[in-house]
Amino acid sequence: MKAKDLILIALVCANVTLAAVGLTLHLAKSEPAAMAATTSRAGDYIMVSSPVTSTREALLVIDVVAKRANLYVPRAGMGVAGTQWDLTSTRSLATDFSAGAGGAGKLP
Repeated sequence: MKAKDLILIALVCANVTLAAVGLTLHLAKSEPAAMAATTSRAGDYIMVSSPVTSTREALLVIDVVAKRANLYVPRAGMGVAGTQWDLTSTRSLATDFSAGAGGAGKLP
């Protein structure tokens, strides 16, 4: 082999090594994926939060025993401390998901 070929191979190996190190550092700093518990739960309620607008979030509370879903939204104008929540919607999951229910999958 010529010296030119050896230098080219060395440069390719150096680039592959740098790319692997960069990828490792990038993956080490990335945020962990959010995961929901799917196998067990601590109680009879499941709670999920979701943005309603760019500045407000809503809280969905599912009562597993009563088969009801309640949507709570923070009261307008309240600060973080002592936030009051208003019940804005409630659904019967047994009715919504029963066979032949015309409103299955529809939200108010």
